[in-house]
Amino acid sequence: MFKRDRVSSMLNKAKALSASVIIIASCLCDSFALTASANIKELDRASYCSFLIPEGFYPCETKGLYINEHYPLESASISYSVTDIPQDAILTNAEKAAGKDPSATDEELLYDELTKEMYEEIQIENYKELYGDNIDFTVENFEEYLFDNYPGYRISTRFTPEGSQTIYQDITMILSSNKIFTIVYARAEDDDFAAAFEESKNTIHVKNDR
Repeated sequence: MFKRDRVSSMLNKAKALSASVIIIASCLCDSFALTASANIKELDRASYCSFLIPEGFYPCETKGLYINEHYPLESASISYSVTDIPQDAILTNAEKAAGKDPSATDEELLYDELTKEMYEEIQIENYKELYGDNIDFTVENFEEYLFDNYPGYRISTRFTPEGSQTIYQDITMILSSNKIFTIVYARAEDDDFAAAFEESKNTIHVKNDR
């Protein structure tokens, strides 16, 4: 039998991992849809992104979230999300005559180059809302990367919610003119899945929409 404080610690760790992955897969993905690339609409279109899920991980009730079969004893997780890039509108003759911009949408699209500093700033603000100020968030690695000729980013972070273990995340973001794919591998300090996650990352591919 586990002691009550041991069970509580495992549950807190599992909840922290799940919540942090959902943050990146939802609101942060939306943020990067607005700040990804000045020439994002000039990229090729993409149909889908594929990768192999490590053995022992299964989908849960949260869409796109895969948890370990021994959850919450093993709190590591993987998330996959797709954000659609708003496309230019098809204007009527009247709208064209009125000078309406076909690229205008309900959102202000800011296609600047994503930087480590921008990413860190967005992340810190979101995690403060979830965990409070004492999270010790750090971007350990930030690099541009090509995935089947699609540009993107590989980012590694760590943070420590108060009362929980340090959480490590490897984030892959892939850009196309119509979609942004985001894959997040998350594990706590004592979860031994670094090698399995690295193998999974090496299977990531993007299908061209042609």
